[in-house]
Amino acid sequence: MLKRKAVVSLSVAVALFALNAWIAHRLFATGFTALQSNESAFIAISRFFRDHWNDLRWFPWFDGGMPIENAYQPVLPGVTAILAGISGWPIGRAYHVVLALAYCFGPVTLFWFVLDWAESLALAAVAGILFSLVSPAAMLFPAVRHVSGGPWVAQRLFNLVYYGEDPHNVALALLPLALLFLRRVIVRRDAWSFAGAVFWCSAVVLSNVFGALTLALGAFCIVLALCRGWLIVAATGFTAWCLSAPWLPPALIAVIRANAFSGRGQFDGGFGASLALAFLLAWLAGTWWLTRRLNSSFERFVWLFAPWMCAFPAFYYAADVTLVPQSHRYQLELEMAVCLVAAVLWARVMRNGVVWRVSAGVLFAVLVIHQTVAYLHFAHKLIRPIEIRTTAEYDVARWLDGHLPGQRVMVSGDAAWVFNVFSDNPQMSGGHEPTAPNFIQQIAVYQMYSGMNAGARDAEVSLLWLKAFGNQAVVVPGTQSGEVYKPFARPDKFDGMLRVLWRGTGDTIYEVPQRSRSLAHVIPVTAVAERRPVNGLDLEPVRGYVAALDDTSLPDAELKWAGQSTATVRARVLSNQVVALQINYDPAWQARVNGLQRPVRKDGLGMMVVDTGCAGDCVVELNYGTTRQIWLWRFLSALAFLGMVLGIIASC
Repeated sequence: MLKRKAVVSLSVAVALFALNAWIAHRLFATGFTALQSNESAFIAISRFFRDHWNDLRWFPWFDGGMPIENAYQPVLPGVTAILAGISGWPIGRAYHVVLALAYCFGPVTLFWFVLDWAESLALAAVAGILFSLVSPAAMLFPAVRHVSGGPWVAQRLFNLVYYGEDPHNVALALLPLALLFLRRVIVRRDAWSFAGAVFWCSAVVLSNVFGALTLALGAFCIVLALCRGWLIVAATGFTAWCLSAPWLPPALIAVIRANAFSGRGQFDGGFGASLALAFLLAWLAGTWWLTRRLNSSFERFVWLFAPWMCAFPAFYYAADVTLVPQSHRYQLELEMAVCLVAAVLWARVMRNGVVWRVSAGVLFAVLVIHQTVAYLHFAHKLIRPIEIRTTAEYDVARWLDGHLPGQRVMVSGDAAWVFNVFSDNPQMSGGHEPTAPNFIQQIAVYQMYSGMNAGARDAEVSLLWLKAFGNQAVVVPGTQSGEVYKPFARPDKFDGMLRVLWRGTGDTIYEVPQRSRSLAHVIPVTAVAERRPVNGLDLEPVRGYVAALDDTSLPDAELKWAGQSTATVRARVLSNQVVALQINYDPAWQARVNGLQRPVRKDGLGMMVVDTGCAGDCVVELNYGTTRQIWLWRFLSALAFLGMVLGIIASC
């Protein structure tokens, strides 16, 4: 009997996977889709993982450089890099295969979670089918269906392909497995369940920050539904964080928190958010009180979990209230929660008389047929592979890579995301705002794009910022450009001021006049920007710094990289001079000057300064190494892993 049930369960899981693979099959053979999303930035990070797997410390490509953990959570780029290395596929193809697998496994993992807890094959199958074929977010919110095309569209697939919600979808596919093992560790209290919970919780957290919050709320709801397990869940969560700490250290969490305002769906709290949160907590308390007598702990979980997942996008779209940063993006979690609610209600209907069961069965069959056809048509129109080499974004990347190899450039719009798929040149921008470590760099980019309050000085102000951050060229999409975003408010502001290096159909590459192509410079101590600018027009700290960069009486400094995390600067330095580096500061950067350890400090622009302590010919050896904090996070991660292994061995 058990064997037959296992075979049937496996068959349902395979069928769910096959259904979703049928819908999204074109993703398996896709290298690039339309470039309106930041998907290409994830592909670029994946390429970095593939090409530099033995030096994953410093990531120089985005936003003036950053620790690798700031580039993005590692699960999606890491898995993509492994697949690309094994298969030999181009990085874009490998990336979309991973995405397609995540999309197809989402309903499968939800099926296993429901089956494991509710022990009802029918209920689990209905939940998996609904999550495969129904998009509650499109049905509930006019703003959502207005963009995607109607209430019956594949919203989860739309978010994946159109918006580039790729790591979010990966986290959503792994979330049910984390919840499954969290419940198991509370109920069974065995080492295997604990290890599984820690592993899958870490995988969710290291896939996407949205998944991390959903996981925390899901764990909270599991404990409420079971009325026990607080300490076990807390221990599991702490161990999972310890395991993932090298990739999610407190410093990165602090950066994400500080940059929460910068993404779409600004998080500003306020009275409205406080009132909404109070209402949500009261709703949760009432739901817990009303459901405490339910025989099924799984049903209690569903009724407790759904309000949280629905509240974030519902308050955003209905009341313009953001309970958490970028609340609108939790529509994916809403879809999972609503499908669980619908499955529970369907199961209750099926417990009634024959008429109810037959009616519900017929309606469900009609829904499945209708939605399968609708989803297939929608996916066919949505997934449009493009030949990337025919795009202006590719032309920009290849021109800069060929004519300014290794030089920092300011690439704007969606071309910035595509750029590092094909070039190793560092950028001033190009990354993800929530994890960008240098706030001044973000201010500078915003000022250049918007020209806010600069008036007639717009081009002059932008040029100062471009020079301060070591750019050799700036890419400006014009009004006729095929680029989607066209971020420059005044795309013609550099005309007649900067020399044109290349002009395409609406896109222009301007030369930024620099005395040196190096990111290292010898400047007087008095020229160091000691004060942090308060906004993009606070240029007093910038002018003196840029003047020193342009001073032809100062000696040149040669910067050579040996890998991604080590470099050597050779220069002639006087006693009243320092070596300034147009690379973002981080405490892990270390410098040795002529063999002696020297301090590395942060200037007011967020970049590095080395007080060489030498007079004459100086050799500055730079290494992005480790700090006490980094060693602590690595130790905690190793300790967590060792504890899991020893626990499993002891239980055998």
